[in-house]
Amino acid sequence: MDYKVGFATADWSQSVMEEDGTPTMGGSGWIRIGQYRKHLVDVNNVIGTLVYNNDLGIFGVTDWEEQHHFDCEIIYMQRWMFDSIGENIKIAKSNGQTIVQDLDDWYWGLHTTHFAKSKIDPRINKEQNIVHYRNAIANSDVVVVSTPFLEQKAKQKLGAKEVVILENHVDFDKFTPRQHQDGRTIIGWHGSTGHRSDDLNELKGVFGQLPEDQFSFHHTGYYGGHPTFWEETGVTQQRVSLYPMVSPTKLPRMLPFDIGVCPLNDIPFNHAKSWIKPLEYAAAGIPFVTSKSPEYQRFREEYGVGRIARKFIEWQKAFKALADPEVRAEEAKRNWDAVQNLDVKKGALRLEKILESVR
Repeated sequence: MDYKVGFATADWSQSVMEEDGTPTMGGSGWIRIGQYRKHLVDVNNVIGTLVYNNDLGIFGVTDWEEQHHFDCEIIYMQRWMFDSIGENIKIAKSNGQTIVQDLDDWYWGLHTTHFAKSKIDPRINKEQNIVHYRNAIANSDVVVVSTPFLEQKAKQKLGAKEVVILENHVDFDKFTPRQHQDGRTIIGWHGSTGHRSDDLNELKGVFGQLPEDQFSFHHTGYYGGHPTFWEETGVTQQRVSLYPMVSPTKLPRMLPFDIGVCPLNDIPFNHAKSWIKPLEYAAAGIPFVTSKSPEYQRFREEYGVGRIARKFIEWQKAFKALADPEVRAEEAKRNWDAVQNLDVKKGALRLEKILESVR
């Protein structure tokens, strides 16, 4: 195609690297942008960080070889919140660039325990904050969101002119479905405990009541300095196995458990959360139990997958039912079959259509 797209995300990991030593994207950057690129075979594109050329009055993308690309007709931004961005977007648009904004979190509803809360508070951080982010969203040509909740908020609260939904997908080819066997049942969760909203606390009291000879636990995403999984869930450390925080490209190989959990605190920030975590579990052949959040309920309604727990007894009932490996295997296969339309190749086609529509 005769146009170039510059994908400019601010979501680059500060904690881990790729196996070859190159920078790795954060989970959101990978899911929303990175994983699609190899499937955009007809789209000339570059990825990196955002740069603005004051002389030309346009944006560019700086790649990891420190080359600046100022020949992008479309700039696809994610999570850029610096102070001049709204005005710079206006100027870039007047000079012929199309600006697309990706929105996948409701930052205006962050919980006080979330690591990012103080980082983007305008009272604390004058240079990068959610006020500047709102200006960027309001001045962009199109805002691409991951959930209906964000679609509504972008229109009603952030002044977005046009909003489209690109629901989250995963690369099924990267996952090997789990083989369910007899033995102690491992309940697992992946994620950063420092970037949660008191979510794991929902499982306090639930995990501790499960018999030690039948259940153990796993956390993929351990990082020193963050709250520990065992402290958050109220179990003893001895019952928990750990994998460290890993690149999102490694994640499909780092889910060594039988049942996945998706607890979310009932707050606006979490109402925006997509179905990505249970979708990853489904791709990995792991049956899962979720909270009653809007997107998890929609996932259940539209695809018929997962179990929703609204109270203590429902979590316990689901775990005890899934302790049977035959039940797990049957449910995992049914879930895997049901969500094949959410494969990354189909998501890439959707993204390509969005890009074509804004040219």
